[in-house]
Amino acid sequence: MQIPFPSRVILKPSFVSMAAMFASFAAWLFPSFGFLRKGFDSPARLDFNSFVVLSCWYLLVFLSFSVGEKFGQMWVVRRSAPRSNLIDLESNSVYYSFTLLAAIGTAATLVRIFQLLSLQQAIVYMAIGDANELKIALYEDYSVGLVSLRYLVLFSASVALYRMIRSRSFAAINILNILLLTVSTFLLGSRLIFVATLLTATLMLTFNRTVARIHIPKTITLAAIFFLLLSVANFVRNKNYYEQNRLSFFAAGVSEIIAYLGSPFQAAIGTASVTDQLAAGGDQTYRNYIDEEETLNTNSAFVHLHEQMGYISWVYIAFVCLCMGAVFSFLLSLGKTVFLLPCGAILYGSAELWRLDLFHQGIFIVWIVIGIGLPAFLIFCHRFFALVGGARGAAELG
Repeated sequence: MQIPFPSRVILKPSFVSMAAMFASFAAWLFPSFGFLRKGFDSPARLDFNSFVVLSCWYLLVFLSFSVGEKFGQMWVVRRSAPRSNLIDLESNSVYYSFTLLAAIGTAATLVRIFQLLSLQQAIVYMAIGDANELKIALYEDYSVGLVSLRYLVLFSASVALYRMIRSRSFAAINILNILLLTVSTFLLGSRLIFVATLLTATLMLTFNRTVARIHIPKTITLAAIFFLLLSVANFVRNKNYYEQNRLSFFAAGVSEIIAYLGSPFQAAIGTASVTDQLAAGGDQTYRNYIDEEETLNTNSAFVHLHEQMGYISWVYIAFVCLCMGAVFSFLLSLGKTVFLLPCGAILYGSAELWRLDLFHQGIFIVWIVIGIGLPAFLIFCHRFFALVGGARGAAELG
């Protein structure tokens, strides 16, 4: 079966941010059936005031992204302009560079962890389902450095998936990047990078496609694999917690997805009518107004931005979404290049905006600065040496 797939309409920040918001709302409404964990016991009351405030907030997000996307299209690069082969998506130069940096970052992270934990301790934590201890060890006396390069596995693994699916290429470097993604997801507990990688690879695979072929059995299989991988990642991190709450592997997997999606909307609904108190009270003030598990800490960008900035957060979110929408459209206009990778990072940032302002986090800064800066630097070096070589050749002929 084939259905229309306008990737330029669906896979852009304005659409994805709203799709994620509605998914969060649906998860908040989803029944617990008496055994699923939702992250709260008593749902917040959605009254008229809360509805109006949240509608205005998300309308502002949507309009700001949309205006930014239109603004970025004004600087569309002419197709006739010469373009370096270095930035083609099929080029190896940038891919190998991202792979090297991601491998260095992952190795540095593992070294950092095993300086604080022995290998035997790490294996025990993994075996008993308490892999969060590895991440806790990483963030003891944490400092920015080589370990931050581990975030770049998003780019290298996305290209690896793209090549493996599109070209059926199972070269050693592609397998290496999948292994790096596996370490990041299961050992370091970064489900965020796993989901971001899938979204970025989807953006590359569907770039400019107008029709999508839907194979029902294959789609169901892929969804099941996705659920299984996320559930395994969750179980490795929190097995003891799930067993204490008498949740089976399946129930724990479903519960984690529902809690992850729905709890931020619980926080937003419960505090939308008391934004004055959020602005005046500071961090964690929202917990005075809602029922929510203490272990959940990324609960609604709407809430956290009001706690940090007050009502200036409305200006801030409009500005950030405007800029991100413009950068996304501009990079997308370059065509099927390696700049689709930072596009994927922006797309994922917009998908997370219902719960977390990822745009000012260190992980996103690494993605944008190196995702744009590294290809630009390689192009500069290539043209510089070509210019120097041409000038030297001209001098010899003279």
